[in-house]
Amino acid sequence: MRIVIIIPTYNEAENIGRMLDVIVQKELPQIKNHNIKILVVDSNSPDGTAQIVKEKMKNYKQVDLLETNKGGLGADYVKGMRYAMNTLKADAVMEFDADFQHDPKDIKRLVRALDQGADHIIGSRYIKGGQIPQEWGLHRKAMSSLGSLFARLVLFLFGVHDMTSGLKLTKTEFLKKVDLDNLYSKYYAYKIQITYELAKLGAGIVEVPIIFYERKEGTSKISRKDLIDSFLVVIKLRIRDSKRFIKFAVVGGVGYTINAVGLEIFAHTSATESLAAYFSHWQDTPVLKVFIQPSAWAAAMAAEVAILSNFILNNFWTFAGKSITNPFRFLWKFSHFNLTSFGAVIIQALVVGVGTLLFGESTLVRQLSLIVAVGVFIVPYNYTMYNVFIWKTWKIPGLGWIQNRQS
Repeated sequence: MRIVIIIPTYNEAENIGRMLDVIVQKELPQIKNHNIKILVVDSNSPDGTAQIVKEKMKNYKQVDLLETNKGGLGADYVKGMRYAMNTLKADAVMEFDADFQHDPKDIKRLVRALDQGADHIIGSRYIKGGQIPQEWGLHRKAMSSLGSLFARLVLFLFGVHDMTSGLKLTKTEFLKKVDLDNLYSKYYAYKIQITYELAKLGAGIVEVPIIFYERKEGTSKISRKDLIDSFLVVIKLRIRDSKRFIKFAVVGGVGYTINAVGLEIFAHTSATESLAAYFSHWQDTPVLKVFIQPSAWAAAMAAEVAILSNFILNNFWTFAGKSITNPFRFLWKFSHFNLTSFGAVIIQALVVGVGTLLFGESTLVRQLSLIVAVGVFIVPYNYTMYNVFIWKTWKIPGLGWIQNRQS
């Protein structure tokens, strides 16, 4: 496997020569069965960093240099990733610092995790065995750990403990699927977004504990602006990936209003009274007694009207990118949609029916029962069914053959 270690630099003349010596002479000989190159991405450092790399390249065939304009850490990493994938034909890329805050000895540990089947390996400071610099003050330690925790909670990545680690190894088969041209940050927060996107793609993420050291030479490039940038990136990602659910919730609100009004209208019609009377012989059968409640039938009818409303609005708004416009396919898909939503009709009829059976036929009981039916059972049921079987935005292992047959 061809692995490219990407090292971005800006004014790292004090570190880059020693770092290349350590990696090439001491670490790479310990890693077998892999073709490893080092790509230094230098942002026109005025201190001569690039010239030092060029001198090392005369003796180290493993070292390559990409010179670029200064664009921020994230932008430089993206340039390096593209160069590694397109020019160096990398099968995996590693993100690594030049300033010895990352221990070169950890390179082989991440490669070992790659050999064991992981797709995205994170050098983690926040799992057992990991450590942040003891020299950091309490404020910086708190900001680092709380910032990572905030990203995990907001993005629902509870299994990842270090969202802002700068030491990572990623298979390019997954990285190529990430839209690197449209990352929300050109700076440190790119790390959060790439890990999040890889998780969404189903990459196997593994964390390897590392000790993160305090910088010995040069100056730290992390600023308060980077903390704000990271916060904004997390919020943008959450909003971006919640848009569909927000639309779904709005449609659900409209559907609920139709449902609630329809429930009262149908509850006062002779049709529901007739249906309840038809099943009156089940009066003495406890399990079936719900069917003699007029409100149960009213709930089923109201649910059906709400389903029609939800289908039209979800088709042309919530899932607009996958909307169905052909009239015949629209009717076919509605039949399919109705069948898929039949469970919601049953749920609503049962909950409302049981509610009125226990507490009596009244508007208050019907509406409270409807709230329970919709809020507790129907919203998660419908959202799952729509994404899996109707618009197929979720690919569920083991259900692929069913989803494909319904296309």
